[in-house]
Amino acid sequence: MIRREIKEEIISALQKLTGHKYVEITPRGDAAIAAALSLVSKDKTVLIPEEGGWLSYPKIPAKLGLKVIEVKCDDAKINLQDLRNKLKEYSCGALLYQNPGGYFAEQPMKEIYSLCQTNNCLVIMDVSGSIGTKLCDGSYADVLVGSFGEWKLVEAKAGGFISCKDKALFEKVNKDIAVLTEIGSLKIILQKIRELPERILFLTQKRKKIIKDLKNFDLVHRNDLGFVVVVKYKNQTEKETNKMTSHFELSQKESLINYCKHNNLPWTECPRYIRLNKPAISIEVKRLIE
Repeated sequence: MIRREIKEEIISALQKLTGHKYVEITPRGDAAIAAALSLVSKDKTVLIPEEGGWLSYPKIPAKLGLKVIEVKCDDAKINLQDLRNKLKEYSCGALLYQNPGGYFAEQPMKEIYSLCQTNNCLVIMDVSGSIGTKLCDGSYADVLVGSFGEWKLVEAKAGGFISCKDKALFEKVNKDIAVLTEIGSLKIILQKIRELPERILFLTQKRKKIIKDLKNFDLVHRNDLGFVVVVKYKNQTEKETNKMTSHFELSQKESLINYCKHNNLPWTECPRYIRLNKPAISIEVKRLIE
């Protein structure tokens, strides 16, 4: 009885957060992606972004025997013209993408959905990095998927979800989908969903402070909603010599890394598929704990 009540409360919360009526809780986010891609027939192509996606985007379709084609991006935002071209060139069964791209690039989800609908292509939107925000909008996706794993907005260290706009679609997905039933994980997921508004506020304030501190650097999509800060740098040398003063000056890359270390901020280096395919430092705001 307790398990059922907890699950019902989680599903009710997810229905409100996604705008989708049909929801199931999965053991992992990847299980939700696999379930969504099971809707694609073997003769169809799966489109994924060339950057700003998740590590499993190219792997899961391949395991399912599906062909994968990358769509060009503009600093992790899907390029609409290239999407239009790919939809015309290939027989596309689904577009799988993340909003915001790489946790920092707001996607043109309305335009993406319109293009895909016109070309009979299913839209699977990963909202692991936007649940609880305006970007988690089920109006512009046939299927939403999300993870509750480490460093996600709902960080329960386990679980994920899948939701569908259409009942018939959900019934197809629900035939073989793995379902999370472990009571301990369900309790943590519910707690983290309840704490989500405060979590988003905390991360947003931290991100704004970082953007303000680094305002003179090349911040990528600084005005977009996001939970990492991606900063491009012009050079990769460790130090440059100032001939006029004979002093050493820090490179942009080193300055950014020093800033992160000084402020106890986790960071990763790009090029990196899940962020940006260009030299940059990604400050991983979403890993911070209050």
